Amino acid sequence: MSDPSARPRVLYQLASPLHRTAGPEVVLRRAAMLQAWAPSAQVEIASPEDGPSAIESAADAAMVFPALRESALGWASRHDAVVIGCFSDPAVDALTEISGLAVIGPGEAGMLAAVQLGERFSELSSDPTPPGLRRRIRGIGLEDSFVSEVTVGGSVADLNRDPETHLPAIVERAQGCVAQGADVLVLGCFALSFIPGLPEKLTQTVGVPIVNPVIAGLKAAEAAVLYRAGLPRGAQISSDTRSAE
Repeated sequence: MSDPSARPRVLYQLASPLHRTAGPEVVLRRAAMLQAWAPSAQVEIASPEDGPSAIESAADAAMVFPALRESALGWASRHDAVVIGCFSDPAVDALTEISGLAVIGPGEAGMLAAVQLGERFSELSSDPTPPGLRRRIRGIGLEDSFVSEVTVGGSVADLNRDPETHLPAIVERAQGCVAQGADVLVLGCFALSFIPGLPEKLTQTVGVPIVNPVIAGLKAAEAAVLYRAGLPRGAQISSDTRSAE
């Protein structure tokens, strides 16, 4: 971003071809929500042509980098930062390396936000969900604050297709997390993050803050642009530098 007063250009890069699996209208609806959540940025959304239909396993996550590699090589010419649209943060380090941009993992951003809001957090996820969350949390240094990972009984496709049907189970699982000792909840599936009004409804029902990691990722991306404002355009950023952001 050559002009410090300009709005940062943030790409929200979907990790799966949502325009095919859920329809282009869903992508457009999410684009409008993203822009509303980050009015101080110019937010663009992109849906890849290839890749897994959803990120529900380690094998799915491994397919994300090959699907995004070619487009990532051109990101720096059009964007100032990128948010990967998946709580599992697939390929963030590799995409940072080849794009030269700050590529934000919203899962990590959301969990870091959670420990700013409370002492202990749980994560609500789709079912199935990729393994390894506790390892990720250990790597971030938040293991002492982690209570549980709880699935809400619906797949990504189920939650995208008919979220209303799953709301009673989502509320029940959220209440169970609070009963276990969580004083903050993180939405660990972005099909949940894009259910209109869900964080507010859960907060009113269970009485604890609800972190939408998509919003946390957008805000982290905006901050990263400011942190890097003095660097030459397209300068390489290491994964160690990124994690410090």
